[in-house]
Amino acid sequence: MVSDTVLKTEEPNELENISDCVFDDNYKKITKEWLNVADIKKYTWNSKINKATLIYEGDTLTLYKGGCNHFISSIEIKTGVYPNETLDSTLIKKINNIACKFKFDNYCNKLIQGKFKKIDNGKSSFFLEFEDDNPEDNLIFEGIQILVKEKMTTIKISEYYN
Repeated sequence: MVSDTVLKTEEPNELENISDCVFDDNYKKITKEWLNVADIKKYTWNSKINKATLIYEGDTLTLYKGGCNHFISSIEIKTGVYPNETLDSTLIKKINNIACKFKFDNYCNKLIQGKFKKIDNGKSSFFLEFEDDNPEDNLIFEGIQILVKEKMTTIKISEYYN
């Protein structure tokens, strides 16, 4: 005999909320909170790439915060300010200002103080490496990448919790 009875074991909404994520991966919500703390109200959200884009002091910033297995804070800056061989003070101040505004504490002010190691990757590409003041906190600093291409400098600042 075949029964038409189906046992309902879980509510449909309960199934949708089950996640294997260690961290909150609601990028839009977390990024919006991050922007609010930085007192930024005007931006465009791109749901296809889960990133916000805005104009800040004449530069274009693309950023996001959140993650599933790693909780990432990332900003990409596109600017017309070019680095020279020694990374001039104008570009350093610009990067430092953004690092401080968005609470990248390991980079903020260390740029101005020169507390980083510059690694030349060739072809107008640099990497700024910083010492981790607290290796026990599980916060990984990816450093700052600087790439010059076609009259545009792209700077990437990022860090993540593992």
